[in-house]
Amino acid sequence: MDNCNKKYLEAAKTAALTAGKYLTENFGKKHVAQFKSEHDIGLAVDSESELIILNIIKEKYPEHNYYSEEFGEVKNQSKFTWFIDPLDGTNNYFAGIPYFSISIALLFENEIIVGVVYNPISNQLFEAVKDGGASLNGVRIHPSKNSELKKSVCSFIQGHDVSTSEMLAQESFEINRKLSNNFRRVINTWAPALDWALLAFGGIDALISFESELEDMYAGLLIAKEAGVKISNFNGDDFKIGDKRIVASNIYMCEVVIELL
Repeated sequence: MDNCNKKYLEAAKTAALTAGKYLTENFGKKHVAQFKSEHDIGLAVDSESELIILNIIKEKYPEHNYYSEEFGEVKNQSKFTWFIDPLDGTNNYFAGIPYFSISIALLFENEIIVGVVYNPISNQLFEAVKDGGASLNGVRIHPSKNSELKKSVCSFIQGHDVSTSEMLAQESFEINRKLSNNFRRVINTWAPALDWALLAFGGIDALISFESELEDMYAGLLIAKEAGVKISNFNGDDFKIGDKRIVASNIYMCEVVIELL
């Protein structure tokens, strides 16, 4: 592992664990939702968690760029950009459903080099650095080896804007129908970063992201890739930053899933 990447990883882990402690302490309480859009809400704990993360990382790397969900973008003309989702799964948190995470990624130009996804309720800390493998609580992880769709579970992630377009909504419906007819179970969890981490761990077998907001998923995507997950676009080409239609699965079923779509 590159020494610089290790330092970046440690900063991300410290920030995630600290923010996770705060979110855990406030989980299960009554929260007031502010609607960001017709389909998305924000909570005061989102902003506080983000401040915790930004304060920790900015203290070490003030010269870097930052893209955070609540406070927006800070450009410092750096080649390094941190992408921070302080509460992936806000709707779950608000409803009292213990399935949410903190997602922190670092990009160097257009490459994801560090990723951390932390589920504070289950104390699962997923981490990865580019070309360094992926781990859960310090133990190396790998995706599942399932090869039969009918015995497998797939996560379907849909972007917020899909419902605003009749054409995209119809396409999303057809994709969901195909997945439901071929997989044992299709899940929609409202917490995409954590779904990517579970794919890396082998808890689920495949993931389809359709027109979703990639900034929230960079950390989980790197963790999955470093664990050995095959990630491509709908045409079967290797994933690159900017792709909005993504297929991810273990190597045993990737071609079948792409063909299905």
